[in-house]
Amino acid sequence: MISVFLYAFNAIAPILLLVVMGYVLKRRELVSADFFKKLNSFVFHYSFPFLMFENLYQVKSIKDLDYHLAVFLIGVVGILTVLAYVIASHLTDRKNRKGVIIQAGFRSNFALIGLPLSEGLAGQEGIMLTSSLQAPVVIYFNFFSVLFLAIYSEDSGFSLRKVARSIVRNPLLQGLFAGIAALLIREIVPVSAGGELVFSLEGSLPWVYKTISYLGRIATPAALLSLGGQFEFSYASGMKRELICAVLMRLILAPLVGFSLAFFIAGTGFISLSTASVSTMVACFGSPLAVSAVPMAAEMGADSDLAGQIVVWTSLLSMFTIFVITVFLRANGIL
Repeated sequence: MISVFLYAFNAIAPILLLVVMGYVLKRRELVSADFFKKLNSFVFHYSFPFLMFENLYQVKSIKDLDYHLAVFLIGVVGILTVLAYVIASHLTDRKNRKGVIIQAGFRSNFALIGLPLSEGLAGQEGIMLTSSLQAPVVIYFNFFSVLFLAIYSEDSGFSLRKVARSIVRNPLLQGLFAGIAALLIREIVPVSAGGELVFSLEGSLPWVYKTISYLGRIATPAALLSLGGQFEFSYASGMKRELICAVLMRLILAPLVGFSLAFFIAGTGFISLSTASVSTMVACFGSPLAVSAVPMAAEMGADSDLAGQIVVWTSLLSMFTIFVITVFLRANGIL
């Protein structure tokens, strides 16, 4: 049990430490607040897209996807989206906060925390399954995050054209769609007598792939440092109601709904509750709000201060909630 807690702690602690480092850098005035804002914009436009692309590109084949589990995950996230929409509609009158709250209700840090967390809970089998399922889930997260942030933007009123333009121009979605295109192209690329692809980015254009990889690696640490550099504890005083509700949705409601439905659906035989699939569910439903939610909110005219507070507090408290979830699942012989 101690080892399980350490795995969860090791997955989340680096996030908190980098946020703290950014905050300390700002407090000591070693880096200006303006720098962190520019860094935030750089990460959103020129780093996260490459991270999204590489996560998809590392999937061996599109055929590796567990379609039943993928449908289940998307279905649960869809239900959470509806619940979050209803809650946000009654929770606040601040337009620029509604999209952020809805996003917190259904969007987890599946892309970044998912792999180390599932590996810690289920080993190599867990990381392989989670990798293959990140594509549809992360695409859903980003697509509907853009949609709701655009609808509740502080900019001009809602229009389908504006939403469509925001979706098409969203750097994260562009990276994901490029990754899907790469996977589809890979299916028709011929292989050599030894079973190797005759063309691949790693083998044929290693300098291109390494550049993509380097830019992608910048995303997480830079975004976390930027988050810490823009974090103000005083901001929470004016948004306590929204913050508390969003944290409860992300860390309590999401895993409660997700695993309740998992137990029910597993009884029908549609999905199986293997160690690998359960570890994937923990990563999808139980992890904190995605770090990329902050720069996305800032770029789209939403309340990025609220988004940042939600990321920090869900990251902090998720160390406890993931531990409780893991203890419960192991005690019942599910994990």
